[in-house]
Amino acid sequence: MRIKDLTPVNRLSTLTALLFGVGLFAISAICLFSARYFFLMNLNDIEQQQILQHNSEAESVINILVQSQGKRAYDWATWDESYQLVTVGDDAYRDRNLYYEGMKTLDLDMMVFIDHQGEIVESVMASAAHQLDDLPVSLRNQLMSDDGIGTFVDALVIGKVPDSDERAGLIVMDGDIWIISVTPIRDSLGESPVGGWLVWGRYLSTVFPSHYESILAAKSSLSVFSPEKVKDITVFPLVQVEDSGQSLTACRLLDGFNGKPLAVLKSAQERTVFLEGNKLITWLALSILSASVVIGLITMLVFRLKVGVRFTELEKGLEAVVKGQYKTRMNVEGNDEFSMVGEVINQILAKSSHTYSALNDVAEKFEALYKNSNLGLLMILDDKVIDANDTIARILRYPSGAVLIGQPLLNLCPELGSKPCTIEMLYRAAEKGERHFDVEMLAADASLIPCKLEITPIKQQNSDALMLSIKDQSQQKEQEGLIEQLEKHDPVTGVMNRSTLFEELAEQMKVSEKNDTLFSPSLLYIRIERFNIVAGAFGHHMAEQILVAATSELKQIVDIGTLGRVSESEFAFILNTNSRFAPYRYARAIVSALEQPLMVEGLEVRLSVSVGVVLKTKMTPTPEAMMNAGEYSTYRAGYEKSRIQLFNEKIAEQFKSHIVIQRDMARAIRDGDIYPKFQPLVKAADEQICGFEALARWHHPELGEVSPAQFIPMAESRELIIALGCVILEKSCEFLAKVNRMRQECGLGLLTMHVNLSSPHFSDPELLPTVKSCLERYDIRPDMLTIEITESMLIGSTHQVIHHMQSLKSMGVKLALDDFGTGYSALNSLCEFPLDVVKIDQSFVKRIGIDHQGEILMSNIVRMSKALGLSTVAEGVETEGQKLALQALKIEELQGFYFYQPMSQQECLQAALGSPLASKWVS
Repeated sequence: MRIKDLTPVNRLSTLTALLFGVGLFAISAICLFSARYFFLMNLNDIEQQQILQHNSEAESVINILVQSQGKRAYDWATWDESYQLVTVGDDAYRDRNLYYEGMKTLDLDMMVFIDHQGEIVESVMASAAHQLDDLPVSLRNQLMSDDGIGTFVDALVIGKVPDSDERAGLIVMDGDIWIISVTPIRDSLGESPVGGWLVWGRYLSTVFPSHYESILAAKSSLSVFSPEKVKDITVFPLVQVEDSGQSLTACRLLDGFNGKPLAVLKSAQERTVFLEGNKLITWLALSILSASVVIGLITMLVFRLKVGVRFTELEKGLEAVVKGQYKTRMNVEGNDEFSMVGEVINQILAKSSHTYSALNDVAEKFEALYKNSNLGLLMILDDKVIDANDTIARILRYPSGAVLIGQPLLNLCPELGSKPCTIEMLYRAAEKGERHFDVEMLAADASLIPCKLEITPIKQQNSDALMLSIKDQSQQKEQEGLIEQLEKHDPVTGVMNRSTLFEELAEQMKVSEKNDTLFSPSLLYIRIERFNIVAGAFGHHMAEQILVAATSELKQIVDIGTLGRVSESEFAFILNTNSRFAPYRYARAIVSALEQPLMVEGLEVRLSVSVGVVLKTKMTPTPEAMMNAGEYSTYRAGYEKSRIQLFNEKIAEQFKSHIVIQRDMARAIRDGDIYPKFQPLVKAADEQICGFEALARWHHPELGEVSPAQFIPMAESRELIIALGCVILEKSCEFLAKVNRMRQECGLGLLTMHVNLSSPHFSDPELLPTVKSCLERYDIRPDMLTIEITESMLIGSTHQVIHHMQSLKSMGVKLALDDFGTGYSALNSLCEFPLDVVKIDQSFVKRIGIDHQGEILMSNIVRMSKALGLSTVAEGVETEGQKLALQALKIEELQGFYFYQPMSQQECLQAALGSPLASKWVS
């Protein structure tokens, strides 16, 4: 081995001195730059606190403007003329009181008066022409929308919050930020009930920040908050450096009228302190650094002269060892550090052989780890595999790792595909410090295997090579695909779920709008009627199998569209066809096919479906509109013989009424606009009145009489049925107490009252206290009250429902099974539940005199009920023949239009206190 001569430049003493000087210089530089860094950081923190304070001051100015506007509106809100305007109306109010100069004196741009029903009775707006105009329709709609004051006004109207509440805040209309205040209107004495609300509005951008620049320490601006641009609102308040470090800005979110983020308040100021401080500390650092260079050079020279001599002696000794001039060991003298180094050199020579043996042991362990690793390992040199373990062979389905050695990487990592892994890409990634990749590798059978790849640059044969660690991701990808399937598809039927189908409908509508030559999508909305009864009768597993069978039928019928399950028993098809008649033909095919018996797990199941057909028209411009229209059309299809309903202009008008009913129902229940009428029940033996059934009625101020078949299901769907039932129960008990008191005064017997309650009542913990309270308040004997329930409610009853029935029974209240014979398990209902009365459905009564089988069936029902100790009531008696036949069967009570129609309280009092049948009232 050739040994280089040690020149003076390479002497250890020279290098040591040089390193000492450089180290001293480096320490000085690090200290200076650290001091400069922390100094500037403190200046930056001070400026950030200052700009945040200025930003907070600007926010306080806006809050003062909002609060002062609400307070200033009090005088107008307690003015008798304003109260008259919103309660009885005043056509001359604007001419007398509203003018442009007055609005500007009040610092207002808009004034709106709203009555107690939430309707705008007067609205004005100051225009650029220095006059008052009507508030534009677009601004009116934005003002009363959910993003405006609509939600708050609705809450005031329905009583969700006290109508005396007032509120002020910010809203956005036509891209401008407004200060809006809502103040309750009363008379000047403040003693009258709230008659409506006064809304004041002011353009905030016209006064802020221009009118307050003199008191604002920083330049401020206000902009509308955009959720699309700001993904994370938790970063606010936010401080940023702008203008290449010349200025500092602070931003904070301002909440709007409804408590949601609405605007961004930005304050900016120049970084004067920071920039001047930076200049000062930089000059100071340069001065100190120059001084440290001079001191370092002097110190290095002294070190070389004093300590360098010993290093020179050590260098001579090392040179002799390297050149082999010492046969045994170095001659070590003295007890200083240099003698210790000599001893170390001698020990190194002795231990060299031991070190070589240890390296062999390490190499063998690495080889074992390499061959038996759970990860596939490849070594790549010059774009070829130079080594591979058996794990990568198993992943890529090769016989062994040896087969891969010598193959180009291109055979395992194709250039084409969604996730290539070429050698050029891997080397570029290694240079950038990237290590982990998701790739697709080519297996021996030409299939693509998803893998997680990690690269490690290594040296091999004095060249740059790569170690590839590979993990099979096939199972994980399968699991991810399954998760995605579950997120986008219904787990029972496998078709799209509601959200995915909605996205598909929106996408198809968007595509058709961009290209008028494409077909517009249409929608088939399918509901399986009374599916909850089927589920209760057969159990959840069977119900799911029925849904799977129904889905299979639907796919076979309509093979050109996209099918999705949108609720428990509802499906929807998205169709793209050039025929506007095709959706109706498919709807007929669906109804016809699903009316046929389905064989499910050896059982024959019959289903009934309703189909709503919705075409994309001006009435249904959005996906939401089409889905809502489809859902309502299926509801209307239930009343059609064909079980199909096209969403046309007539249905659209009915849908509007449907929305009005949904909107007003809660208020109607609260205000008592839904009230009971009473249909008398008569004894079959003497045809005298023996009781009443309470029937809910609603006369809507806009729609007129609303059918119970329309508003009661809606009340159930909106969870208002409990409140409605309590109102009917309360008023029915009040009337029963009144009529029985009058009958007792006339020497007549007591009458009973039948009240219908739905399934949610029997899951309500307040049912028993409510019934008990009504009986005690009106002093009614419990056996005078009969609660009517349906068979469908009893199917799949919970323990709580049965407990409530038994508790009512123990109180003395009677239980009647309404519409007997229309459910799936009528006979079981009579035996399993604590019933007192059976009300035979009118469908059985109508068969009397028409077919002999109907009369036999009726006779058996009566005989069976009596054997179980149950009283019987026949509903829907409309003819003399029906009455005589039922009397012959010894039915206890009769009910129907033959005797009485549903009547008001006054009419019922006349009938209950007069001659039962000779002078009976017929409406």
